[in-house]
Amino acid sequence: MSVVAVTGATSDFAAAILPLLLADDEVDRVVGLGRSAPRITHPKLTMVPLDMRDPSLAEVFAGCDTVIHLAFVVEEQRDKEASRDVNVRGSINVVESAHRAGVRRMVIASSASAYGSHDIPVPVTEDEFPTADPRRYYFADKAEVEHFVEWWLRRHPDEMAISLLRPTFVVGADVANSAIDMLTGPAIAFPHPRESRYQFMTQDDLASAFVLAAKRDLVGPFNIAPRDHTTAVELGALQGQFVAAVPRRLLRLGADSGYLLRLLPFSSHWISDGEAALDPDLFSRTTGWEPRAGSTECAAAMVLLRGRPIFGDAAVVPTGHAAEVTVEPATRRLRAWAASDPAIGELLGDDLDVLSAVDHRRLDTPVGGIHVELHRPRSAPLASVVIGVPRGLHARYLSPLAAALVRAGVAVALVDPSGHGLSTGRRGTRAGHDAALSAVADARLVDTAVTVVVAASRARGGGTLRALPGTDRLVGSRAGWRLPWMGRRMRGRGPSVTPVLTLDGTALRSGIGQADAAREILARVEAVTPALRAGASRG
Repeated sequence: MSVVAVTGATSDFAAAILPLLLADDEVDRVVGLGRSAPRITHPKLTMVPLDMRDPSLAEVFAGCDTVIHLAFVVEEQRDKEASRDVNVRGSINVVESAHRAGVRRMVIASSASAYGSHDIPVPVTEDEFPTADPRRYYFADKAEVEHFVEWWLRRHPDEMAISLLRPTFVVGADVANSAIDMLTGPAIAFPHPRESRYQFMTQDDLASAFVLAAKRDLVGPFNIAPRDHTTAVELGALQGQFVAAVPRRLLRLGADSGYLLRLLPFSSHWISDGEAALDPDLFSRTTGWEPRAGSTECAAAMVLLRGRPIFGDAAVVPTGHAAEVTVEPATRRLRAWAASDPAIGELLGDDLDVLSAVDHRRLDTPVGGIHVELHRPRSAPLASVVIGVPRGLHARYLSPLAAALVRAGVAVALVDPSGHGLSTGRRGTRAGHDAALSAVADARLVDTAVTVVVAASRARGGGTLRALPGTDRLVGSRAGWRLPWMGRRMRGRGPSVTPVLTLDGTALRSGIGQADAAREILARVEAVTPALRAGASRG
């Protein structure tokens, strides 16, 4: 695979797929087709402003080995025939133009919507024929494209390999649409909310599936999905959304009225009982692809990306791959910050390499599920530091501070306070902040002789060092101060874990502030850690 053409190269899907495709050493050149300005520039990428229905499309595909077809109208237009003309007639032209140009393989973006959602198995496999409701333009268009491709493959056996990938709801920093707006709104209605289900997957999992398919001569439909699903009731519970049961007829009438009056961006074409729950086993067995995050974790990531807090227990705190997708907007801002603030760039090092070793953890506490970004040095850490993230930031923004400490041999746990960042629970409570710090310090995520707890606030303060009885582990403590729930939990085991140092949260918003904080924390740790003190003296 050396030359790849991508239709819809300015779409949300392309924003996820193109970076992975362009980074692939097996790809020499990418031809992007789209009518708007591209979101990405790259030496390998050549953009061509051409409509998918243009009869000269075969000339653009000449010399291409693979075509990835992403160009579809998703957002609802008043003229459904115009949408169908792009989705169906445009897709037919793409297939036939690619064939005339001698393209070897093609990957088409279909959708779970092609199945419809009534009277089909849970989960559904590729054996089920796509029969989406013709009263729903997008769903019907996707099904009709699949019917055409099946017919075309029968007429042209072994002439061009065409695979149809059926993804579910995609979540990520580059994905936004009215359906996500609806699913993350304050209230939502379904005919049967307890039976309505969705599947959510990350844009990175989507991208890896398309790039894998572009390298193989796959034929026919393949489901691309997580291995679990999320009901409408579960989705509502994790974001505090009001979920109502309303008869389908009333929902359709209300949606059509709102769309007619331009009060809603969608009509009854988008009213449904959810989507089909897909079984991804065929694609997994064929290519080795495996989703890296489950549906409910991705649903939580979707809500957090919309700027809304997560409610409920620790099970919905995104970790691992889902957490990285959730903090991707912050990672992009951090890159821009590093480029504009030399102190941040110096703390982070080259290419944000500190982020490649991050481990996302969650802890269940009485105040909610607490998210922790764990940064470890390559060798065994000499000490560990638990840092409470100040309000208005979240763990990713303190990565420069963590990087400086990691280079000194210290493991760092950045703790999102209750209801902030990726943590669940109520926002704005000091008890929640203190409980998060105490839970992380007591959990001993890194087994070291010394643990220092650092709080962040708008005012400077401090505490005194005190060791937990029966251990050589050092923590901070203030006399006479104890969290009520932690006091009950630790009765008979000594004092609660409290901050030994409190940093100015406002100062942490600058590179100089984070550099100063790193020096101050290291000075405290070196004072009680002989190995670090010796290393500092040698330096």
